Amino acid sequence: MSADLFAIRPQWTVQAPHLRCTLRRALAAQPEQRVWSGTEHINNAGALAYGGELPDSGPWYLDRSQLRTLKIAIEWRRAKREASPQKVAPDILEHWTEIEDEVIAAYRAACHKEGLYWM
Repeated sequence: MSADLFAIRPQWTVQAPHLRCTLRRALAAQPEQRVWSGTEHINNAGALAYGGELPDSGPWYLDRSQLRTLKIAIEWRRAKREASPQKVAPDILEHWTEIEDEVIAAYRAACHKEGLYWM
């Protein structure tokens, strides 16, 4: 495992709470939906959601494993959001999507740096 850290810079106050909430929801759904397949990601999710590693202002310095944990949770949340009849205000959704896309791009960069294919 690489010790390289990748910087994520939230730009809006709704972004960090959104990712923490995404992680908390995924953790709550884990027993029934198996959001993550391994304990490493479950432990990462707990630390990221509750341990102060995603403060409201950045930058955040995350390793590849933490980025993958977030990527999986983001993809899970996006699928839930698509399936939901409730809609999010467009300006809030735009800010959520910005930080989600930044996390996924950082994960892809981390994989590329290590010569791995991303999933």
